[in-house]
Amino acid sequence: MRKITKNIHYFYLLLTLVGGGFTFYFVLLGIIEHNGKFDSIEFISSTWIDNYYAKSLSLDFWTGTIAGTFFIIMEGLRLKMKRIWLYLVLTVFVAYAFGFPLFLFMRELHLRKMKN
Repeated sequence: MRKITKNIHYFYLLLTLVGGGFTFYFVLLGIIEHNGKFDSIEFISSTWIDNYYAKSLSLDFWTGTIAGTFFIIMEGLRLKMKRIWLYLVLTVFVAYAFGFPLFLFMRELHLRKMKN
């Protein structure tokens, strides 16, 4: 168990790559489907109002995102991490599935540095 917790930062890095990669891939497919344009109205409506399943997933995502955003801010300030704003910007402009795991990865590295 100790070995797993010792290397947890690699898990967070893997989630960062998977989250950013898949998000980028599906947005790219959407752009291709819309003849090279990002249709923000369709993007928003497809996740909020298509059906009850989409609404459920959207509310689940937004609740987790809000909690994770506050965690980034509060934990980053508590640990006196540099450039907390960068994780928030990446979360908004790339993907939450990219920004939050990246913050967790950098947090683990910061905690290791503090131990030494």
